[in-house]
Amino acid sequence: MVAAGTLADVDQLSVFFGPAAYLAAHRTWTHSVLGMIVVIGIAAILTRRLETTRKNPISLILAAMACATLAHLLLDFCQSEGVMLLWPVRTTRYAADWLPSIDGWIMALLIAGILLPELFLLVGSEIGAKEKNPRGRNGAIVALALIVVYIGARGILHASSLALLEPRSYQRESPRRMGSFPDALSIFTWHGVVETESLICLVDIPVGTEKGFDPEAANCLHKPEASAALNVAQGTATVNEFLEVAQFPRAAVAKTEDGYEVAIRSLRDQAEGQTRHRVAARVILDGHYKVLSQELVWAKDLRLK
Repeated sequence: MVAAGTLADVDQLSVFFGPAAYLAAHRTWTHSVLGMIVVIGIAAILTRRLETTRKNPISLILAAMACATLAHLLLDFCQSEGVMLLWPVRTTRYAADWLPSIDGWIMALLIAGILLPELFLLVGSEIGAKEKNPRGRNGAIVALALIVVYIGARGILHASSLALLEPRSYQRESPRRMGSFPDALSIFTWHGVVETESLICLVDIPVGTEKGFDPEAANCLHKPEASAALNVAQGTATVNEFLEVAQFPRAAVAKTEDGYEVAIRSLRDQAEGQTRHRVAARVILDGHYKVLSQELVWAKDLRLK
């Protein structure tokens, strides 16, 4: 079950091959329904090989592997990076935007589910009490139940944060598209991104607290004006590949000594305050708008903001 629950993250190794490989592999085929079936099969074969008694029927092994793999896929779906559930039929990424990439509260619940029963077992052994259930079962059940409740609460708070964003105006412009992304620590703080006709705004959203939501506190960035350099960059294969997965992309265009530089990044990354392993697109043009280079780069390495 440990193998089944972690094998899908083998795609993390793509980070060592650069941003292009990472964008193509991260949470794609290993995080699809087809990939889940493959992972279950590999984990079941490993289990069968390692078993000495072979008392467990293959149906029980497959059920255990499926639970572990499905739990991994569901947790990643609840985050913001998205998973390609229907790969290779569709390359759409699905994301609920409920959980941060690393959730300390879930980690705390899992650790408590392991350590607290051991503490109670130690105390019980001192007074001579005997545990009737298999060791650790009750702690695991309670921890998993609390995690389900926690994720459900996150989902409700996410819906509330979106409801706060929609009926407002941002510098006198109505929202066309919006998103809300989780904070790494507080379940009551969400990071909103609102796109209007000419702006993309970043704003913190307090949910379930006495502090009111103030759209005037939003940090609004103007969309770049239409230009030949931007049009050419948006027509490149690299930018199109990036735009397929980027949430709330924003371009920046700069004049250089020999031509133009166009950089496009996802404002979801900025809203979440994440820079590690985040990808952006960069296109270099000459003075006649001819593409000299186009590449996917790590967002932290971009000069244009």
